[in-house]
Amino acid sequence: MAKKKKKKDGVKIEFLSKLRLQEKAFTEKLDMIMDSVKDENILVLEEALDPEEKAKLIEKSMEECDEKFPGIEFSGFDSQNNWIERIIGRITGKPNKNGLLIVGSSDIMEKVQEDKDAISMIAKLE
Repeated sequence: MAKKKKKKDGVKIEFLSKLRLQEKAFTEKLDMIMDSVKDENILVLEEALDPEEKAKLIEKSMEECDEKFPGIEFSGFDSQNNWIERIIGRITGKPNKNGLLIVGSSDIMEKVQEDKDAISMIAKLE
């Protein structure tokens, strides 16, 4: 028999700054994201992920799917870097990851709409 979820009063939304994220290796960020989402929180990251990082996030989510955790949804956009920032990123090997990423459990993030520079989302409570 399926376990009934306890009704929640709201959804916790965590906003993580780029500075806090830059302190961590990607595997640490990935674990932090997964732990928070599994606790039914929505994360708003002040940092975009590159395509390889997005693929790893999806892969880890799929590995951890079960009856209690249905997987993740995420949406975001990358801010356009000017040519100077792109050159500096190539020289230093640290690309500028300006942007925004919203990550949450797929059973909470009901409707996400993306535009090139805006995101809207409806989170459902159960």
